[in-house]
Amino acid sequence: MDFNTEMNLNSIIYQIYNVDDFNEMKRSVVTLIRAIIPCTCASILMTTGRDGEIFCDPITVPDSYEEIEHEYIKCQDSDGSLWVVRKKQSTVFRDTDLMPEGKREQTDYYQRCFKPFGIHYSVDLTITDGRKIMGIMSLYRTKGEGDFTNDEMQILRLLSTHLDARFAKAIKARSSSSKGIEMVKLTKKYLLTARETEVLELILENYDNSEIVSRLCISPNTLKKHLQNLYRKTNVAGRIQLSALMYTSIEESNP
Repeated sequence: MDFNTEMNLNSIIYQIYNVDDFNEMKRSVVTLIRAIIPCTCASILMTTGRDGEIFCDPITVPDSYEEIEHEYIKCQDSDGSLWVVRKKQSTVFRDTDLMPEGKREQTDYYQRCFKPFGIHYSVDLTITDGRKIMGIMSLYRTKGEGDFTNDEMQILRLLSTHLDARFAKAIKARSSSSKGIEMVKLTKKYLLTARETEVLELILENYDNSEIVSRLCISPNTLKKHLQNLYRKTNVAGRIQLSALMYTSIEESNP
């Protein structure tokens, strides 16, 4: 790795951790990566769904190639590389490593997402938290530009751990924000008191009764009364059903 490449790589890593706005960070990364690994365009897709396998929310540089990713979102089920993605491990791979050239060019995925935009080669970096895919970075080239090299793939691997960490932090923060909003909704919906809301929050964070008593400085009998009120107001039979309220609320808000 030459000095300029190393400096550019360090700059990208700095951006990953120090650009506060998450979308701005993603755009900065795909912009800077093109200075190290020349390509026609680069993008980052987020994932949604419980298993993190549905791609969405593209950021593409340059913007004129964003339609590639919108088309991919429509036909992602036909992507022959999804089996690699579903391994749920941080991976860097080229499409040409997975399927012979002639066969790949005949796929619906290639015909819809590559050919209309003059794209022929791609390299992908999956971004994971070890349990699910959080996103994917893709770099694209025309046939004339040639395929991505092993050295270029290694540069992407060097970024992998840093992207995994930043994505996990951002998604956790987003989840915490969503839970805060849903807690407000539950409080209003069931007319909970301030103390009942505190008890519910601790239950949703998996605290047991003795821990709740200690944290709120209340007696076991007082906690028992708060729990009875929560069960009555929310029409549930116990802690397990009470814990499900939050996740039911979130699912109703995000059909």
